[in-house]
Amino acid sequence: MEDNQVNDQVIKQLLYSKKYKELVDKATELGLVKQYSKMKYDGIIYSIGQIVQLSVDGNRDKKTYGKLVGFCNLQVDEYLIPMIKVQKYINKLELPQKLKELQDGLSEFELFQSEIEEWLFCTQIDHEIKLISIREYEEMTIQNERTYFTRADYNVEKDKFSPPISKWGRICICNQISNPDKSYVQCDKCQKWLHYECAGVQGQLAQDQNFYCLMCRKK
Repeated sequence: MEDNQVNDQVIKQLLYSKKYKELVDKATELGLVKQYSKMKYDGIIYSIGQIVQLSVDGNRDKKTYGKLVGFCNLQVDEYLIPMIKVQKYINKLELPQKLKELQDGLSEFELFQSEIEEWLFCTQIDHEIKLISIREYEEMTIQNERTYFTRADYNVEKDKFSPPISKWGRICICNQISNPDKSYVQCDKCQKWLHYECAGVQGQLAQDQNFYCLMCRKK
């Protein structure tokens, strides 16, 4: 079998087995890849550094997130396949099961940058998202579904957060990790924030009248 036929079979096998990193590496070796700094997909121009929401294996109900770090066209037979390289962001559902006790303190809109880089099809891009700090997110008066926040990176291989969990902001008398998804009431005297359930008040009551926490009421 000629070398070209062997290489063609290898390329197609890697494509069908979804080994995209090996696919791009092999295609690059054979001169079948052209790199770009930008890519236009679905009428939108994407650039390196943008953070995007992605579908997983064509399933629009399953989401993942990543920073765009590369673009290329890969030639297979007479077709050009546009691909993107992303640095993966981890959401709370993708963290190891042993960190399950953290889940209540983590937001649905919280992302952790990882060290993982992977190649994907450009068709997996849903849309760009905005990523801000947790402080900026907490100060937003209206949240929207395309704004996310981050307070730490997560190294998957080392199973380590940076900064570590011990350095994350805590809130309320329960000293739980601050989660902007939850409802809080602020004491009108000491200005501390408490969960509604920890403060022992109903949501509407907390909004309609002054609130003083237990410690302030004792003074």
